[in-house]
This record gives sequence, C-alpha cells and structure tokens, in this order.
Amino acid sequence: MPHRLHFPISEKYVSDIVGRDVLSPIRVASLSHLGIDPEEFVKTFSPYFEELPWDPYDARRLRIEFLKQQFPKEEKEIQQLFKDYYLGNTELNTFEKWIHQLSKKKKKEFSDIQPWRRRSVCQFSCSEMEGKYIIQREKVEQFAQAVMGDDYRSLPRVFQESPSHHVEQSLFYRWILAVYKIMKEVRPKTKKITMVGHFMSVKARPKKPGDNSPEGAHEDGADYIVSALVVNRKNVKGGESQIIEKLDSGEKEIIFRHTLEPGEFIFQGDSKDEIIHGTDLWHHVTPFALDDEKLNEGWRDIIGFDINVEED
Repeated sequence: MPHRLHFPISEKYVSDIVGRDVLSPIRVASLSHLGIDPEEFVKTFSPYFEELPWDPYDARRLRIEFLKQQFPKEEKEIQQLFKDYYLGNTELNTFEKWIHQLSKKKKKEFSDIQPWRRRSVCQFSCSEMEGKYIIQREKVEQFAQAVMGDDYRSLPRVFQESPSHHVEQSLFYRWILAVYKIMKEVRPKTKKITMVGHFMSVKARPKKPGDNSPEGAHEDGADYIVSALVVNRKNVKGGESQIIEKLDSGEKEIIFRHTLEPGEFIFQGDSKDEIIHGTDLWHHVTPFALDDEKLNEGWRDIIGFDINVEED
C-alpha cells in the first residue's frame, strides 16, 4: 500500500491492490474532489459537535456486560432486564441488588462506565425532477440496523434529531447533493434516495481509547454508506478506516485501509451489494488513543450516511 494516496480512489484502484476484481463501488476522496472547499466545511461544522447530546446506549450495554461478568450465575436474570434498560424504559436502579454487592474497587470501575460518544441524526430524501434537484428533510422515527434479531443493534434506538442550523443550510445541502451524484455515477438509474445522517463525536481518554465500532467489522444494513466524512481529529492517533471484503469462504479480508483526515470521506456499498454489484463489502474503524495524554482527552468527529435507494 503506498504511503501517500492519490485521491480520488475507486474500486478499480482497490482491485489493482488485491489482484482481483472488486465490483462493488468504493470512493475515497476529499471534499475538494466534489467541488466543496474542505477548509470551509470543517470550519463551519467543527463547532457543532460540541453541541451534540451524549449517546447513552453504548454505556448501558457495557454496564450490563460488566454485571454479567461479575455475577455469572445470575447472567440470565440480568440479561432478561437488558432490553428495557438499553432502550431507556427502566433506570439503572433496576440492577441495584447487584451493584450493591460490588466491592469498592468494582463499584468505581462500574461508575467509570460513562458515555463516550455524542450523537444526533437527521434524514433527507434527494431526487431529481425535470433537471432540478429536490432535497427534503424527513423525520427520523427511530434507528435500528438491519442485523440479526439477537444482535443488540437490531433494537430500536431513538437519537435526538440534528438541530436545523446544523443541517438545514446550503453547505450541508451541497454535501447531500454531492453524495446523490456519486449514487448516480455508481447506479445510473437511481431516481430517489433516502439518507440518514449521523453526526458522531467520539471521545478518547487516558487508557480508554475512543471506539467508533465496538461491534467490530460490520454492515449497517443500508444499500450504500458514507462510513465517515471526518470533520475533526483533535489530539488523537489511530482511527484507521478499513474496507473489508467478505469472501465466499466466509472469511473477511481487509482490502483497503486509510486514516481519514478532516475533509476526507469513504463511500462504499453495504448490504446486498454482493447481489447488486458482485462484492460483499463490510467496514470498520480501529480504536484511537490520545496523541498527548497530558491533555486528558481527544476527539474524532464524523458525519456518516446510511443511503437507501427508493426509486430507480
């Protein structure tokens, strides 16, 4: 893999790297290749991430995993209470009888499990009619990934909708339109798409790396994704984006890796791309640590899209 990449990168470039045809679409590029000024975009959107609400779901899941590890004989009973707690229907005091039994040291470890990801979501449709592009904002009812029923990501999560001043503005519309044009390029018959946008700000702390993909290599359950458009990297090292192919044997192979800098993004096929295009692509981003631990925290801020074709 060359140390310096020459954008834009497509599935043809990746095919040359791995020595076989990669048929599903891949685009790795800078906003500048879409006619958007990266500096302007980063300057505009960078402060918005500090306004995002905390995502409670990861911390809820890890707290339950912690209790199950401490009380293995009662794992089944604890797990039965997981769903309501994970979805916010019950409070942490539901597990008080187990928390009360923890040692002082373990209680400290348990209390240290706090949210490390800020998040908001938004949904837009984009279409073209008589030479004019139509972008409309839609309500996000809830968020659940199209994964197996025993996967916690299949549970419906409700995230706060992105404030209007974050997304109902010309620069964000230009970004939406640019992604729509990529869709037209890789799937020319596309007429209308729905895009669920995710603003995510992930924190790294001393001895606690930031992790955007605690579930490991995965698919999001959409037709296509922008796995990340990086807006900020503050005092972090790591966070390598990986494009992964699931082979016919079931094994997964990393076919492309790159640490995205602010203003850079990855677009790729997601679920069912092996049927539509011919290659089963997955994705992952590695954990990232503090570059300077004296500063106590670091952040990686991204915008992602789950994209579904509504008409083609």
